[in-house]
Amino acid sequence: MFTLTLVTPQKKLLEGAEVKDVFVPAYRGELQILPGHAPLVTTLTAGVLKYHLKDSEKLESVAISWGYCQVSPTGVTVMAEIAELAQDINVVAAQKDRTEALEALAKVTYDGFEAERRKFEQAEARINAAKTH
Repeated sequence: MFTLTLVTPQKKLLEGAEVKDVFVPAYRGELQILPGHAPLVTTLTAGVLKYHLKDSEKLESVAISWGYCQVSPTGVTVMAEIAELAQDINVVAAQKDRTEALEALAKVTYDGFEAERRKFEQAEARINAAKTH
């Protein structure tokens, strides 16, 4: 076992939670972290962070925006701009956000594309995380 800490600039969602494994949405694809993983630091993209608590078979989900993940011999620390536990996500609001982001992407100029793409990815991550709860 090892620990998982998940923080945003506003709050700590998890601190030292004992987990069996962690899946993070790394910049180049999903990364599974197991006990004994080599130390690393990686950037994260909007997506669903998943983990199994020490004594549970249920896969827990958290929607995150971009951030960083640090793996050390004792555990994983995730620092995300935004993070929402699956059970806290309002799916109707997330679907509305995704629709609005898609509409904005269709109209956006080059200068605003990246911001609108991030809004869409965050809404998509929220919906996907909520589906697992």
